[in-house]
Parts: sequence; structure tokens; C-alpha cells
Amino acid sequence: MTLQPNTIENQLIEEICRYISEDRTPSQFEIARLKREAAKLKNGNRAVYAAIMGMIACLDNDIAECKKHHELAILLDGSVEHYDSYCTSLYNLGRIQDAYLWAQKGLSIFPHAPKLILSALKSAYFLELFDKVAEHYRALIPLQLVDIDQQVQDFFQNAEIVLSMGIPEPSLHRLSDILESIRVKHGADIKTINLSLIPTEETQELFNWIETSSNVDTTVEMNMELCEMLADQPDIDLGNMTVAFRACRH
Repeated sequence: MTLQPNTIENQLIEEICRYISEDRTPSQFEIARLKREAAKLKNGNRAVYAAIMGMIACLDNDIAECKKHHELAILLDGSVEHYDSYCTSLYNLGRIQDAYLWAQKGLSIFPHAPKLILSALKSAYFLELFDKVAEHYRALIPLQLVDIDQQVQDFFQNAEIVLSMGIPEPSLHRLSDILESIRVKHGADIKTINLSLIPTEETQELFNWIETSSNVDTTVEMNMELCEMLADQPDIDLGNMTVAFRACRH
């Protein structure tokens, strides 16, 4: 019995999502098998075929192929789903700035699409664009979603903590570019962002810890680069916030 295209599509997407959720890298043999199964969709919906090939390229850590296929899918069918799947692949490849860019492109066409708002919010959070996190969170409110994930609420609450420090938005955005350039250079994955608000006699100090997959030695190097880059741009005003990378605790 031959599987129908929609069945093949659903099974492939489920399998790809399982690799991602289990944080498991498929072997080259498994990648080849996924491509063979995807080829059965080639003569059907070309956009769906391209999107799935983009997802498979993501699993294979092939950024160029991932971008090529996903952008073809959007060119053929610029649906919310194709924008969202591209953002997901970019995020999983560690290309968070690109993921945020494409979420914004999607939102320029579909401004009320919950998937794209959530994708933009998540990317903005890990880029430390906290003003954008708050903006996207507020865009969800009029949609009256039945349930907003607790993690999303936590992202917003953390963003509000940082914004309460009165740091100018241009400084936050330039800091974001610096942090992301260092992270990508060292191939570090962000695991979490920990904020510690410490009261002092006159005010409060905020310690912003970015926990990554890097080891201790690499983390030290990343922090040295961060200090040097901030020293080169003295007009960046972080107020009472200290930001640093930290090796993720296991």
C-alpha cells in the first residue's frame, strides 16, 4: 500500500519534530532516509516539499540548504505556516537574529498570527531585545488566546524587570548585537537567561546571566570579549545592570 502525500508529510514532520524535542542529531543514514521519503512529495505541493527539505537541512546543520529550501517554500506559498517553520529551523540552527527577522517579515503580512507573534517574542527574548518582548506580548492580549504558555509569561515578566531599570532602548539594541556576535562566533547555544535583582542602599542592581552550552574556558573568553567590546563603546548606557555569560549548570 502506497502512503498518500499528506500522510507522508505528516509523518515526516512528526519525525523531524521528535528529533528536535529529544535534542537528538540524526545520522547521515537517517538524513538520507528522510530525504528519500520527502522526495515522494516532490510532484505534489512544491511549497510543502521545499519546507520539509528545509527542516531536514536544519537537522543536518546545513544552513545554506535550510535557507534555500525554506525561502523557496515562502516564495511559492507565503503562508503563516511556512514563515513559522522557517523561523523554527533558523532558531534551532542558532541563527536567532535571522529567526527574528523572518518572524517580523511574516508579521508584516500576518500581524495577528499567534504563531508568528510567539516566534518573534521568543527570539526577541534570547536576543535580549526586552522592549520588543513586551511589545509582542502586548500584541497577544487582544487575540484573547485561551491559554498563554507559562514560559511566555515568564519571558514578559523578565522583560519588565529589565525595562524597569530605565536602560535606553538604543543601548539595549546595541548590547543585543554585541552579545549575539560573540555567541555566534563561539557556537554557543543559549540555555536560559537568569536575572538577579539585588537591592542596595540607594537603588537596585540587576545581574543578567546568559547561561550557554559553552564550557568554562570558552565562557571566560566570551566575557573578556564582551568587556572589550563594551569598553570600545562607552556611550552604551546599561545603568545598574551587569550582563555576563555563564556556563550552564548541569
